[in-house]
Amino acid sequence: MIQQFLKELEQEPFNHEEFVERLAWRTVDDFKDGIDCFEPHIIYETFLQAIKDLQILQERQQKKCEKLEEICQEGENSHWQEVALFQEKNRLTASLFQELDERINFVAAKVIHLGDHLENINIPRSRSVEAQKLMTYFSEFLSPGPVLAEIFINKEEVFEAAEIIQKLHMIAQELPAAKFEEARKKISTKYDEIERTLIEEFVKAHRLNDITKMKEIASILSQFKSYSQCVDAFIEESQQVSFGVKDIFKEVLPLTKRNFALTKEVFSSPEQVMAKFVLNLYHLKLQLGLQIGYEQVPGESNGFVH
Repeated sequence: MIQQFLKELEQEPFNHEEFVERLAWRTVDDFKDGIDCFEPHIIYETFLQAIKDLQILQERQQKKCEKLEEICQEGENSHWQEVALFQEKNRLTASLFQELDERINFVAAKVIHLGDHLENINIPRSRSVEAQKLMTYFSEFLSPGPVLAEIFINKEEVFEAAEIIQKLHMIAQELPAAKFEEARKKISTKYDEIERTLIEEFVKAHRLNDITKMKEIASILSQFKSYSQCVDAFIEESQQVSFGVKDIFKEVLPLTKRNFALTKEVFSSPEQVMAKFVLNLYHLKLQLGLQIGYEQVPGESNGFVH
């Protein structure tokens, strides 16, 4: 009966009134002769036995609950011990992290100080190395005969040669003319030669639409005395392939827009270059176009703005 009671008690939902009714009807069904043979003391004994069985079942379940509660309590205690251990580890880790952070900051401050110190030492040293290098190249111009240094002969190194010759040219201007006249002439000659080479390279880069190289050469030539020749070459090349149509006025605005975008990428002062470009365009192209228009149809309007 205990197992049967347990099954009934575990049903969801459990109704105690229905449980008592079922127990009573099972007892009545055991009477073979029906109501006439009904004996209340049997039902009484049945209920007493059911109460005892339920008490036994309650005691068993109570023991199971106590055992489960004991296991849960032990698990809880174990988990709390682990939490306390983790908290202690976390505290130690935080303390170690703070110590490491302070040490890193200390080392970083030392590194910055050392970097500043090395920089202060390296700047004069770099200047000394640069001065020594310039003096070595300057000795090439003091020696009789042509300049044979590889950097001034190899066109692949023209950018490096341009930087050196520009500095030597500035130094040569400060030297006494009587004593260093020959060296000054050779420096000036090489200066002009490198300048022409740079302009030629600029024109080649323009024709190949190599904007990066154009910008680099323009930056180098901006330190030279004939920088305006680079601007003139740019303007001339920009107009070289344009004005193929009969009416040049149709080409002016698109050409100006294209070259303004290119000028901003190549030159450090694009406004000045564009001002010269527009002025050149007006004097050499637009005025000529106006004159041709007047000569073609004298006294009539050809669509030009008079």
